[in-house]
Amino acid sequence: MIGRTLRLLLGTSKKWRTGGLLGLKKMDAFYKQWFPKLTDVAGKKTSECNHLYNCIAWAFKDSQKHWWPNTKRSFWPVDATGLSAIEAFEAWFRHDGWEETTDTSYDINFDKVALFTLNGSPTHAARLIANDIWTSKLGPNIDLSHSFDDLDGPAYGAVCKIYKKATS
Repeated sequence: MIGRTLRLLLGTSKKWRTGGLLGLKKMDAFYKQWFPKLTDVAGKKTSECNHLYNCIAWAFKDSQKHWWPNTKRSFWPVDATGLSAIEAFEAWFRHDGWEETTDTSYDINFDKVALFTLNGSPTHAARLIANDIWTSKLGPNIDLSHSFDDLDGPAYGAVCKIYKKATS
């Protein structure tokens, strides 16, 4: 339910699109309700709204498809029939050679993805791109760079697992 609510809110709000300083303050205020630790959204923003892809796709470097398991309109790289969402994510990570880690430091030899959950269900994924700089897509809205725990809150919950895979 929170995911659907967030998609609706993030996808339809135009409050922050006002230009100038007032627009930037509205942007921060809008996102603050969902991500209490997130600040300077305008400074961290790396793209405009785009409904073509979501945070899961973005975490896996795909800006062309919407990824989500067991959803007709979405792509999922492995068969997830009969699996819960968390099981489908775990199946994908295993299938593609990702391994669980607790290390959040940047290493040029590894890609790292943080999986967020809320009440045990996946909500979001972020990709590490530099020391303590992660990249995310917020629902159908903007992409942004952020710190590890900037997105903890009522929208996505918190990081439950971090996965790493040798870069190819």
